[in-house]
Amino acid sequence: MRTETFPLTNASPGTSRTLTRHIWGAEGQRPKVYLQGALHADEMPGAITLWHLMELLDAAEGEGRLVGEVSVVPFANPIGLTQWVHNKPQGRQDLETMRNFNRYYPDLAALVGDGLETRLGDDPEENTRIIRAAFAEALAAVTPKSETDEMRIRLMQWSHDADIVLDLHCDHVALMHFYASSARPDLTDLLGRATGAKLALIEDISGGNAFDEAHSAPWTALRARYGERFPIPAACFSATVEYRGQNDVNDTLAQADAAGLITFLGAVGAVSGAPAPAYPPAPQRPLGGAGEAFAPQGGIVTWARAPGDEVTAGEAIAWVSDPVARRRMAVAAPATGLLFRRELWPNCLTGQSLCNVAGETILRQGNLLSD
Repeated sequence: MRTETFPLTNASPGTSRTLTRHIWGAEGQRPKVYLQGALHADEMPGAITLWHLMELLDAAEGEGRLVGEVSVVPFANPIGLTQWVHNKPQGRQDLETMRNFNRYYPDLAALVGDGLETRLGDDPEENTRIIRAAFAEALAAVTPKSETDEMRIRLMQWSHDADIVLDLHCDHVALMHFYASSARPDLTDLLGRATGAKLALIEDISGGNAFDEAHSAPWTALRARYGERFPIPAACFSATVEYRGQNDVNDTLAQADAAGLITFLGAVGAVSGAPAPAYPPAPQRPLGGAGEAFAPQGGIVTWARAPGDEVTAGEAIAWVSDPVARRRMAVAAPATGLLFRRELWPNCLTGQSLCNVAGETILRQGNLLSD
């Protein structure tokens, strides 16, 4: 294992932050796998899972079982880690701009598309190499406008040429689930069978250019532009894995989740001697079918149904009680399907989002990710 650090440009005098990644396997070995945690710096389940994964990678390397190159960035957001207000972490949005740390990554297809016209040929493997090199050139030419921009660019420089990118997150209260595109259904199926995720939400373009889609979407866009003339594979499988809820932080869960990741790494050929996937495939639903329920009034939320329940559109899945007006109102399920996540707080404001139900029918289009 080797460690690489990158000091971010000081945002103000007397301050400094550093990005760190740990790398197993020889540089340039394939497959190249990149994993990161805590990009939303108030979400720790993925980061503690990576702690235990790194121990498993140490063992695999010591036993000569590292086949590919595996990079782990356990804390992908040192800026957000320091942003606390009233003793609560605020790591989802940058307090300087209130922009989500997991949005606004560079659009690699837009940056390199015009310059590929005379460089691509008939060999898909060579085209992959050319495109990855173009991505690296484009990222090196970007001038960051802030410390956060520099952090985004550096993370992309570490990950842009990976075969597999996994961004580990969590929700408020949720089942384990993940987001992926439709480009590599084989790996979507494999990730579910390796990790035991209960749901896969599928969408090619969710909006906002989140970290995972910043890796998969460029290949889709370039294939749409050049695919009739030049063969361009879906050369990067990326996914955002939601490790349940914010309070699901313990070593028992994290060790099991790390074992699931080692199983996945074994199945894609990055390590040898890993266990075979043992879980059933995660049910797949369109992200646009994830209906959202909103609070009909402000007050206290009590839940009649829990994440993991199959619910029917229109049924009462929660109640919001206003003790001042002595009024209780039902929260109706927005779709027929799996209630997979809900908000953490037991109080709410009128119109606030409370939960999501994953159904089969498309209910939403456009920008599908909450900020």
